[in-house]
Amino acid sequence: MEQSPRFNTRLTVLHWLCCLAVGLLILSQGAGAQERAAASDINFASTEHDFGAIMDVETYQTAFPFVNSGTGSLVIKQVKAGCGCTTPALDKKVFAPGEASEIKVSFKPKGSGRQTKRITVYTNDPETPVITLAIKADITPFVTATPKMVRFQSSTIGTGDQAVVQLAALDPQFSVNRVYMSGLASRYFSAQLLPRPEGITDGPRSVLVSLSPEAPWGAQYATLNVEVEGKPTPESEPVTHVAKVTTSAKISGTLQPSATMFQVGIVEPGETFSKTITLRNVDRKEYQVLSATIDKGTVGDMEVAFVPSPSGLSNWLLVLTGTPGRTEQPIRGDVTIYTDVPGEEELVIRIGGMARTGGASAVRPSSPGQSKP
Repeated sequence: MEQSPRFNTRLTVLHWLCCLAVGLLILSQGAGAQERAAASDINFASTEHDFGAIMDVETYQTAFPFVNSGTGSLVIKQVKAGCGCTTPALDKKVFAPGEASEIKVSFKPKGSGRQTKRITVYTNDPETPVITLAIKADITPFVTATPKMVRFQSSTIGTGDQAVVQLAALDPQFSVNRVYMSGLASRYFSAQLLPRPEGITDGPRSVLVSLSPEAPWGAQYATLNVEVEGKPTPESEPVTHVAKVTTSAKISGTLQPSATMFQVGIVEPGETFSKTITLRNVDRKEYQVLSATIDKGTVGDMEVAFVPSPSGLSNWLLVLTGTPGRTEQPIRGDVTIYTDVPGEEELVIRIGGMARTGGASAVRPSSPGQSKP
């Protein structure tokens, strides 16, 4: 049976379409294979370093060598330390196939005892986009403070308060060069070195920390700094070292908050948070919250609402809400509350938190001595 020319034309078109589809499939598979073949591959010689037993009188250095074992360019997008005492450094961010380099780390120890600090490395390695490096140390402080923190927990407006901090050093002959306060609320605190008892020439020293009666309502934070000089070991040369003691005060009057801060915590970007603080009149008298504002807020849509508590007008609920838009965004600001209570017409409560994608569960630490997690 003879086929029509139109039918033959259709067969020809279908034949060419099939050939074209097969050709595109082969090209896409080839491109995909080339793309996979051109991937980066970061490998560390080790992902842990242990400094062992150290003291807090100097800064320590180490490095984490790595190589790009892949066939594509390695891009290190970010190197992030887990705390302020650890500082990573990288000379550049893009590395050719086969190129080696290292991440340098400076560690200024604080505190005491066994510590582990982590550095998170974000790369374009398709198999290992996130790698965690770790440094460890057993830290002995040159100066020990008792108590470790100064806390004025229940201070009343206009009264002030005092506390004594005792300082002991590994060198009993240590000297104190100066004492001073620093930090956001340092103007509300003062420090004074107390003389040793008569006839005592070495051993611990005492510092008197005073909270000013002028300190305003709310939570106030500062740091006691004690600059000392002494020998870390009998054989070593004298060093100058600054010991730090965290100092805080919770100051209230007739009105007392259920929390000293809006602790937002870690929030996923794009998710709305809500935190509530109850502002209570300890005399159980009715009062009015006239208004509330947010100052120096880092999240654009943060708002604070104030409503009377169902229990009555002696308690008010302060509700903070907001939606952070990006990751690694600090959530900060001051909530200022205006009331009709004499002497407590303007109150400030701070905001603290962070917007972060995934949190700790998104980071997988590498095993010691292995290049991959």
